Amino acid sequence: MHSHHSHSGDYVSHATDNLESIIDKAESMGFTHYCLTEHMPRLHDKFLYPEEIEKNYTSKDLESNFDRYVQHAVSIQQEKNSKNQSSPTTKIIVGLEVEGLNSEHIDYTSKLLEKYHPHINMTVGSVHYVNEIPIDFSPDLWIEARDSLPDKTSRSLFLQYFELQYEVLSKLKPTVVGHFDLIRLFEPSNEVDPTTGKLMKDISLEQDWPDVWELVVRNIKFVESYGGLFELNSAAIRKGWSSPYPKQDVSEAIVEFGGGRFCLSDDSHSIAQVGLNYHKVWEYIKFVLKLTSIYHLDINENGETIVAKVSVSELDKSPFWKQYI
Repeated sequence: MHSHHSHSGDYVSHATDNLESIIDKAESMGFTHYCLTEHMPRLHDKFLYPEEIEKNYTSKDLESNFDRYVQHAVSIQQEKNSKNQSSPTTKIIVGLEVEGLNSEHIDYTSKLLEKYHPHINMTVGSVHYVNEIPIDFSPDLWIEARDSLPDKTSRSLFLQYFELQYEVLSKLKPTVVGHFDLIRLFEPSNEVDPTTGKLMKDISLEQDWPDVWELVVRNIKFVESYGGLFELNSAAIRKGWSSPYPKQDVSEAIVEFGGGRFCLSDDSHSIAQVGLNYHKVWEYIKFVLKLTSIYHLDINENGETIVAKVSVSELDKSPFWKQYI
C-alpha cells in the first residue's frame, strides 16, 4: 500500500505527532511506500497561520524548519531503505508539498528543488490560496477570497484557482497533483450562483460553468502530457465529503483526459490519520470509478524516482484491507 502525501507535528504547526511515529504507524499498517511531504516555507510573515503566530514564528523560522525536515527525512530514508535491513520495511520517499500561493512562491519552489537536489525525490503540487487568501482554512476565508475578486462570484474564484493551479503545473511539473479540486471544500452549497441562478450545490462544472470546465480539462491534459499522477486524497472524507478529492466529475475527467493515472494519499497530519478512510477510497476506486490500475512512486536501485503500476484486482487481495473489517 502507498501514500504520497503526509505531514507531521515536527514540521507543521497544524499537525500533531512526530515524524518517526507517523512512519512507525504507516509501517505497522503495512504501507510499502510512504511519501514525506512537509510544506515548503512561505516567504513572508503576512502568510503565517494563527498557530504559527502563537509560536512567535517568522518566515525565517519556516525556512530553518524546512531545512531540518529535509535533513531528518533523508536520515530516516537512508535507514529504512537500506539494503541491509533484515526484514521488509516501509520504503520512504522524501518530498515536499508545493505552495502555489503566487508566482513568487512557485518560482521559489524551483530554487528549493535545486538547493536540495538530489534529496527531494518528488513533489506534491498544491494550491491553498487564491488572491493570496487561504481557501481551505475556513468558510469565512473562502468567502473573503471570493469577495476579493472584482465580480465577487464563486465562478470567478474557481477560474482563478484553476489558473493558479496551471501555473504550478506548467512551471514545476509536480510529480503528484495535490487535492485537485480543493477549491470545493468550503463552497457555500446553499448560496445562489448569480451567473446561473442555481444553488451552488446544483452546479455542474461541465454544463453550467463551461469556462471553468475548460480549465479543468486543460490542466488534466497538461499533467497527462508530462506523466504526472493525480492523488485520490482520503482527507476529504474526514472533512465531510462522501468521496476523496477529486469529486466524481473531475475524477471521471481524469480517466477520460488524463489516462486515469491515480495514486493514493492519506494527507495525514497525525498518527490517527495515517491510512484513515482508505477502505472508503478503495470502494470509490472499485465501484464508482471502476479503475483497473493504481499507480505509485518508487525509488529504483540508482536512487531515481520511478512510477510503478499495479492492478486493482491484485491490490484488492492485499492483507492491508483486513484491518478495516
